[in-house]
Amino acid sequence: MSKPLASRCGYQRYTIRNMKNRLNSPSGPTPANRVRLPQLYGLISLVGLFIALSACNANQPGSSSGRQQRLRLTVGDISELTIPARQDSTWQLTATSDNQEVVDVSRKPLDATAPNGTTLPTTGPVIFLIKGVTAGTAKVVFSEKLIGADGTGRVRKTYVVNIANK
Repeated sequence: MSKPLASRCGYQRYTIRNMKNRLNSPSGPTPANRVRLPQLYGLISLVGLFIALSACNANQPGSSSGRQQRLRLTVGDISELTIPARQDSTWQLTATSDNQEVVDVSRKPLDATAPNGTTLPTTGPVIFLIKGVTAGTAKVVFSEKLIGADGTGRVRKTYVVNIANK
């Protein structure tokens, strides 16, 4: 005759009877719902990994905005920056400067027609011109938003521009 399943797995089923021959349940956790040490280590390491990944993502300013880049110019110099834009015409890409006296930011005009008379596509990368006006430092933020939407939109790139005298 074979042993019951509980005793074959290493567990024995205990019945405790009191003085009046009534059944009492065993005190403490039963073997079926006992948490083993390796399971506890696995759970703790999984929670720790989740917390670590959450902390890494919280330190990043955004997946597309990246960190600030630096740009050095002298007074009167113009630098061209090409920013990739969406192929969707419902989005617009804008650039703003926090100090207009130091840096002038504008969009480079596109020729609508090629020399042979064909029209060029209006979607694709956008070229911005950054001109150093006076010596100082300014932050230039490139952002995108839906056409007609309120607010500044989602930040794509940020440049810290240092302008020096000639």
